[in-house]
Amino acid sequence: MAIRTRSTRGKGGTQAPSFDFDEAVVLAGVTPGDADAFDVFEGVAYTGVARADWTLAVGDTVEACRFDGLELDSWTLRGAHLLESVVAGANVPAVSGARGGWRDVEVRDSRFGSVEVYDASWRGIRFTRCKLGYVNLRAAELLDVAFVDCTIDEIDLMDASARRVAFDGSRVATLNTAGSRLTDVDLRGADLGQVVGLEGLRGATISAEQLQLMAPALAALAGITVEG
Repeated sequence: MAIRTRSTRGKGGTQAPSFDFDEAVVLAGVTPGDADAFDVFEGVAYTGVARADWTLAVGDTVEACRFDGLELDSWTLRGAHLLESVVAGANVPAVSGARGGWRDVEVRDSRFGSVEVYDASWRGIRFTRCKLGYVNLRAAELLDVAFVDCTIDEIDLMDASARRVAFDGSRVATLNTAGSRLTDVDLRGADLGQVVGLEGLRGATISAEQLQLMAPALAALAGITVEG
């Protein structure tokens, strides 16, 4: 397997995620929503929503919305679309968003437990100062995704396709990359615990320190015996 460091990518280096979403522009004209009714999801800003659950049907779309303070027991958005929106101060133990499409979404200062988003499409997604439990992104397609100052118990990228993904200042206890296809996935900013599926790290960028920590596992993967 080949694990590239910045010096092997030439002058350009590893490409960072690119974000076009400008919430100051896109969300400038949103109107206050009724947190009790909670039934309009285009061009609306909600504050202090507390519900047992929020369920969206397959094909439903949430677009150009802001959610400040979202308290839910569960959030179901399987096959739904979340577009050009901001979620801040959310607390949701269970998120079910398999086969959905997220584009240009900012999630800040939030806590999510189980996040089931396998077979999903994420483009232009940024998590900042979030605490995430198990994030299931198996077979998902990720483009321009960043986790900034986050704590993640486990992120599962098995069989996923990821391009321009970064983990700046984030703690990741377990990362599973078995069968994944990575391009410009930058792990240098992450405090990594266990890495499962090391062969799937092809296309990732790691630091020299991370390489030293992974060296015994990489040697074992390559069938190399190291003796002092």
